[in-house]
Amino acid sequence: MPVPSSLSYDSYESDDPRPTLLVTLHPKYFHPEKGAWKHVSRRKIEEQKHHPSSIKVVTWNIDFQGQYVEERLDAVLRHLETNIFKCSSGEAPEPCCIMLQEVHQDALPYLLEDPWVRDHFVVTPVNTDKWPDPRYGNVTLVSRSLAVVQAHIVRFGHSSMGRTGVMVDIKFKKPSAAAEEITLRLINTHLESLPIGAGYRPLQLQCLATFLKEGGIKGGLIAGDMNTILSSDADLATEAGLKDAWRKGDRDDSGFTWGYQGGGEFPAARLDRVFFLPRKGYKVDEPKPIGVGLKAKKGSLKSWASDHYGLEATLRVLR
Repeated sequence: MPVPSSLSYDSYESDDPRPTLLVTLHPKYFHPEKGAWKHVSRRKIEEQKHHPSSIKVVTWNIDFQGQYVEERLDAVLRHLETNIFKCSSGEAPEPCCIMLQEVHQDALPYLLEDPWVRDHFVVTPVNTDKWPDPRYGNVTLVSRSLAVVQAHIVRFGHSSMGRTGVMVDIKFKKPSAAAEEITLRLINTHLESLPIGAGYRPLQLQCLATFLKEGGIKGGLIAGDMNTILSSDADLATEAGLKDAWRKGDRDDSGFTWGYQGGGEFPAARLDRVFFLPRKGYKVDEPKPIGVGLKAKKGSLKSWASDHYGLEATLRVLR
């Protein structure tokens, strides 16, 4: 897949002259007999014949700057395992894709050692060398019941904050046609932050949106921390040809995901969003916040799990 050549960052000032790059990722699963994370083979993907017609999608910025990165990540994982996916005894979750942003470099090994993650998920990436900034980055977890056809990371050029989009292509089956399969692309992203990033955010999102239109891909969604802090960010989705899965508008505080659990000087807002390419054949249910008020608790430690709430939504393939 070539990087779209029609998009240019040259009109924006930046100290980082690197071009936008597309890098292949190798999703991995934990092999208990070998005690290591191994590539998902092409044969293993082709052997998967039972594809879902819907999956649950979770996106959550888990804050790399806060203290106690392992304890806070553990709180997030346990909340997902127990409260969101109802796997209180370590069961396999329903078909799902979990998109995490701001995973701290010290939290990534902890994530890969988690028993629930090891038993039930394919993870990409599994090390920091694919992140532009080795301190933190995006990680996507896909339940093993899903066939991940391929995966890539888009490393945005002229991003002084090392921002990316992690893409996974997943097979689905139409509910009314036993033999008809389609591939949708799910993108986990974290757009440029702060007012100084206002000129970059539209270009970064437009770049990702072009990848939802690749040959063989029937569409998909982009979810993550969009950093929509300015009035100029209101049209990010429409300018990229996308639709916002949230239907109540930016002023309805029931959709706010940031501003209540620490963070900074900006007012509470809906920074985390789920966008999708409006095509026939699938729909995305309206997302809802999760992890509201969630704290990491260990001994005397009590800290917000993140300065963001997460979001959960369901993507459904139609007849």
